[in-house]
Amino acid sequence: MNITVEVSGLKGVEDALAQAGPKLAKRAMRKALKAGAEKFVAEAKARAPVLKTPTKNRRAGDLRDAITSLIKLSPKQDRGRARVGPKYTGKGSDDPGVYGMFQEFGTRDAPAQPFLRSTFDGQHDAALEAFTDVMSGEVRKLDK
Repeated sequence: MNITVEVSGLKGVEDALAQAGPKLAKRAMRKALKAGAEKFVAEAKARAPVLKTPTKNRRAGDLRDAITSLIKLSPKQDRGRARVGPKYTGKGSDDPGVYGMFQEFGTRDAPAQPFLRSTFDGQHDAALEAFTDVMSGEVRKLDK
């Protein structure tokens, strides 16, 4: 359950990052991706369904509390991605990552309670703005 957003058309930013060197470019990319991802994380946590009756294996809020972001950069560090969603912990069907899919898409016994897709729909502009604002600020720092 991943949603990918690709940002293109930032040739001037790419050039500035290439001239800054890999360490500074990596820091700028990570910082910008994290700023965008934080918009999604906050909204997904607010929209995540919370279990009304805790069970032996699940507590109320487990799904919400498991939502996080993971930032990865390409080997050349000219591309990056932020994965936002519940962590997989290896607990089988009680794992928040697995349970989250059941909530998002539903099962034959339970209707869908989408929280990630609606988060993307509601926050993609804000996340892109946060990314570009941070990236622009980092590039301005590099120009000095």
